[in-house]
Amino acid sequence: MKIKIFICLFLSFIYFSACNYSHEAERKNVAVIQTNTSIQKSRVKVSPKDRTNCFCDKDTLMNGATVSCDTTQFSNQSTIYWQYNCDKIWLTLENKKKEKFILDTVALEYYGYTYRLSYHLIKEFKSGLLFRSGCPANGPCIYTLIDKYNGKILDEFNQLICIEKLYDNPRYNFNFIVYFSANQKHLIIEYLDKKKRLKIPFQDRLTATVPEQQFEEMTLENDILTLKYSSDRNVAKILRISLNDKTHLF
Repeated sequence: MKIKIFICLFLSFIYFSACNYSHEAERKNVAVIQTNTSIQKSRVKVSPKDRTNCFCDKDTLMNGATVSCDTTQFSNQSTIYWQYNCDKIWLTLENKKKEKFILDTVALEYYGYTYRLSYHLIKEFKSGLLFRSGCPANGPCIYTLIDKYNGKILDEFNQLICIEKLYDNPRYNFNFIVYFSANQKHLIIEYLDKKKRLKIPFQDRLTATVPEQQFEEMTLENDILTLKYSSDRNVAKILRISLNDKTHLF
């Protein structure tokens, strides 16, 4: 089992480290504090009374190789936290009225694969919480927008472009998401909080198993979104998009 867990984590690192992103605000001030649309996290250590739901005495290896039981608090005072015991692994959303909703459960035999298979928080938007889940070792993943008060699913997306990375800066600082249209002839830029979408023609045909992985970097400066990617012939290309161009609205 130790070997399986190591291989899983190694493959996950390769997949999730594919795309870099940066934001003008970060270059100007690396200590900038994000509000409203960014993840407002408060990591809280589990109190002793909760250890029964964050420990398994039948499989001690599990205790250091599965989910963290820290609590994450959001702008509406809702919290999420993982729990586990020797029978199950589950993610709970608890709102300010102390109402609890189970968002996700994981079978015990997959406890070492929770980072890929279970809900992983990407970002808090005003409209909801964006989670990643269901990732094979080499992708693609599923992205789910959850109501941060009652846990209901608001929307789901296939693999997103440049959505995260594991090192340097793991925070996703954009207030939109980017993904391919169904026929991959357009890029869709969707503002989840504004119900606004842009449809950008995309001329290249990317044929990798997960074409979104061919995008290497996404940056934003002066409302110009720049995407760097590699063609099927491994030619470096750059696409610049004006986010203020109303002709792209649909």
